[in-house]
Amino acid sequence: MTRPTVQQNDFDNNDVRLLQQMLRDMHYPVGNIDGDFGPITEAALIGYQRDHMIGDPEGVCGVNTWAALAAQFGDLDGLRTEESVTDYVDDTYGTAHSSMDPQEQLDALAAAANEQLAAAGVPYVPIAFGDAGTNWAVFDWRPWAVTVNRDLYVKAQDSGEAVENMDTIYHESRHSEQWWTIARLLAGLYDMDGAAIHARTGLNLDIANLGAADPILQSNTKTMAAIAWYEQNFGVSPVPAGVDAPREADAGATGGSVKRQVKEYVEGGPATGRRVLRRDDEDASEIRYLQELLIYRNFTPGSVDGDFGQRTEAAVKAFQASRGLDDDGLVGRLTWEALLP
Repeated sequence: MTRPTVQQNDFDNNDVRLLQQMLRDMHYPVGNIDGDFGPITEAALIGYQRDHMIGDPEGVCGVNTWAALAAQFGDLDGLRTEESVTDYVDDTYGTAHSSMDPQEQLDALAAAANEQLAAAGVPYVPIAFGDAGTNWAVFDWRPWAVTVNRDLYVKAQDSGEAVENMDTIYHESRHSEQWWTIARLLAGLYDMDGAAIHARTGLNLDIANLGAADPILQSNTKTMAAIAWYEQNFGVSPVPAGVDAPREADAGATGGSVKRQVKEYVEGGPATGRRVLRRDDEDASEIRYLQELLIYRNFTPGSVDGDFGQRTEAAVKAFQASRGLDDDGLVGRLTWEALLP
């Protein structure tokens, strides 16, 4: 999504909260995460912009700053949405401010973080005390785990800075979402199996195998953000050199593409196992895939936005009629088989 420009005197603003969270994650002091763009947040933003030579006016978070942040953090929706963060804070506030034993506290924080990961489809991430070096906590994609520095954790609790423990653990666990996206897109768009993904990226082999079993078959802004994040952090692309993702449909301005060879998830053909879609369905990723295919077949569903509204329903009905199918607007097995390659 395109985020609006935010600057000083924007108050109680969710985009300002997101900006504050990311600046704090990069150790630019912003004070409280409150959605209020005051002089402290402005100073932190200016520091970040100067350090990274970003082309927006200083102290104004516009398109260039958001793009730079997306390159560093990956998709800014996902686990960074206001809803996901709020749910995590609601689940952990009492625990983080309790007098529980540190291990019990960490177990509760870990459970809350993994609840958010599971909601985003990300495999379970172990979170435990261990050797994190000088870091407060660190996510390592090779063992697929977050390691927490117990001394720093206890120090924060004792000094009344429990929020740092909450935020740091959630921040580190969120890195797994980007890795999970990378694994799935390499499987779906580049035909890499788990072993090839592991060899290419060093990702935990078990997680790479799971990603290969759940491939992403359509490139979109989230997958492109994941690739940009990987390149930002590692200086190379996760995509094999000289290999282009096979494409069937291209939605133009959306930058999306659908893979030509649709994988047969279970025996019986490419449509077997695909769910029935209908007006006002909420399966956004599957609806975007449907919209891409409709565009490829020269039917117009409107924007590729994951919203099965009136225009998408009309396009489905027109496509069905053109193929001699019942034009009921329900995307079932016969409609999928007609749409798919």
